[in-house]
Amino acid sequence: MDDTLQQIVEQVEPIEHKQAETNFANASPTRHRFLVIAGTSNGLLFLDSKQHIELEGHSITALASSPDGLWVIVDRNSVWHRNPEGEWQQIALMNDLRPKCILPYNGAVLVGTSQAHLIRIVDGSTNRINSFETVSGRSEWYTPWGGPPDVRSLAVGQSGELYVNVHVGGILRSDDQGESWQPTIDFHADVHEVRTVKGRPNLVLAATAQGMAVSRDRGNSWSFSRENLHAAYARAVAVCGETILMTASMGPHGGKAAIYRHPLDKPGAFSKCEQGLPEWFNDNINTGTLSTLGNLAAFGTSDGQIFFSDDTGITWKQIASDLAPICCLNLI
Repeated sequence: MDDTLQQIVEQVEPIEHKQAETNFANASPTRHRFLVIAGTSNGLLFLDSKQHIELEGHSITALASSPDGLWVIVDRNSVWHRNPEGEWQQIALMNDLRPKCILPYNGAVLVGTSQAHLIRIVDGSTNRINSFETVSGRSEWYTPWGGPPDVRSLAVGQSGELYVNVHVGGILRSDDQGESWQPTIDFHADVHEVRTVKGRPNLVLAATAQGMAVSRDRGNSWSFSRENLHAAYARAVAVCGETILMTASMGPHGGKAAIYRHPLDKPGAFSKCEQGLPEWFNDNINTGTLSTLGNLAAFGTSDGQIFFSDDTGITWKQIASDLAPICCLNLI
């Protein structure tokens, strides 16, 4: 490990309520520098060799990074942008819908919302994507508890194709920048997170209530894997090096939650991540709280802990604790 990484893993300093000393936009994986950014119920935490919080007093429920800065959902009703100089600006306020997930895309920002709408924000202008309002099968979308479905997660493929995960409504794909949509997976699979994989243009992964779903043809067909999982209910998935990481628990209310490893390109069973972790977590390791960068991985928990691995999830170390509940996390 270099000195910066050693400091993060070996020692976490008290949170400092001040401006960042490290410019997260300049963090370079090639130099083994990285930054953990965690959205919490009380602000946005930046963690490298030091800790500090911005937007304190606000709930940060989703975040995404892009070359022009950081995008976050604040207080479940607004979208904010942080430029590389660390300056914040509110971009959009949504009074009638709750923004759920966010994705910078093709010069715009896409926001998935409650009631299964998709919003495009460009130059401060906020518009619904009308083609998503009339997609085939929309009238059948539902939630297990009887409420309206939400857009839960978003991903973009190597060629710019969009994947939109509706809960519960499956995964929709657009090959023409949102002009039209094609249903992919059976929406009864109850998808919680969709992921594309850098360098694997046809590969799409999903964490579902039936385990891990894998497509090797851009979502045209899917297979499911749950071998050696203690329970099939999966909330988060990411690729770390040549390994898939996925979280699983007993169900929507958590119970015996854990993180597992699975080979990316080889057949095999899941193996439970154990070194440096509790035997079980009480609550779900949720959608959006697991992030990877090369062979590095980090995840946050609802009881305010952050765990980090530098060996594709084989071993872990707690690098922060006693925080506000973690709602989302990025490793950049």
